[in-house]
Amino acid sequence: MSNPSEQAMNGAVEERLALTTTLNQLSEINRYNRWIYDQFSACLGPRILEVGSGTGNITQFLLAENRTVVATDVLPKYRQELQARFAENPHLQISAFDLDRPAPSEFLGHPFDSVVCLNVLEHIENDLFALQQMRSTLKAGGRLALLVPAHQILYGAFDEAVGHFRRYSKAALRKRLIEAGFTVQSLQFFNIAATLPWFINGRLLRRAYLPNEQVNLANNLVPILKLEKVIGPPFGISLIAIAQK
Repeated sequence: MSNPSEQAMNGAVEERLALTTTLNQLSEINRYNRWIYDQFSACLGPRILEVGSGTGNITQFLLAENRTVVATDVLPKYRQELQARFAENPHLQISAFDLDRPAPSEFLGHPFDSVVCLNVLEHIENDLFALQQMRSTLKAGGRLALLVPAHQILYGAFDEAVGHFRRYSKAALRKRLIEAGFTVQSLQFFNIAATLPWFINGRLLRRAYLPNEQVNLANNLVPILKLEKVIGPPFGISLIAIAQK
């Protein structure tokens, strides 16, 4: 029988494998990644801190228009992949930023116009502390672009596999942002079409992975899915917040 420390180590390894598999899937769906980026691109300033860059699925868009980007990840493997992928881009710096720890002093000494944090906060047990650390890296008036999974009722096998502590309601996320010292400028649901498939996969079928055919379908349907902006979806797979320091 394995001891608790071995079980924790095995669990961490499984989470990393699940995350890597998911990032690899998402790297193949640039149309979908661009749709995410378009939700907050208008609020970005010239100098950006990306928290949890992974392998650069969103970083590629942040580097548009010659913005300066500091891309961070806690895993050395992902930082190495970022370095290899964007080695020729002079506007990118790569660093580490662990949201369980105080923000690096170099970030505090040279604060950012914008912080982008997508699908990261749900991995942090003390999310209030994490939000406070991101806020500390912003200039006065700087903005946080935040994407998190929505609706605790959708919490299923995949959330467990990748180490999510929670999914958020609008009220809970707004409360956390205000507690952290932000002014919430916008808060909206995103990707209404994925809600039912997510519930079926994660809650009913207990799948700890994203089926490739569904990921590819979402990418192909982006032109249609964009129509949800017209109706202002009353629910969705994610929440996107824009908050100001």
